[in-house]
Amino acid sequence: MRNVLALLLVVAGPAVASGVPDPTRPAVPAASVDAAPGTPAPSLVLQSTMVSGDQRSAIINGAFVRPGDTLGEARVVAIGPGWVRLEGASGPTELRLSYSSIARPVNR
Repeated sequence: MRNVLALLLVVAGPAVASGVPDPTRPAVPAASVDAAPGTPAPSLVLQSTMVSGDQRSAIINGAFVRPGDTLGEARVVAIGPGWVRLEGASGPTELRLSYSSIARPVNR
């Protein structure tokens, strides 16, 4: 009987867990940055920033970016705590985290 239960857990486990979202993944699904020319760019959502000394990175629409990277037609110019500056064909853009409490540095 114990072997049957173990077998059921092994077989049914992934099917049950597939409906549970991963809390470590960004909430917004990653958008394709290789859109066809002439299609409007999806709205960009800043999900997190990581700033430590001279190492800076961010997650925008599920994509990990650093200064100098491109996201669609926009280039990441600078990253700070809670914000990202982009430069695109339509000019400069600044993305900010939606909650100011999230933008505060940790341990300060």
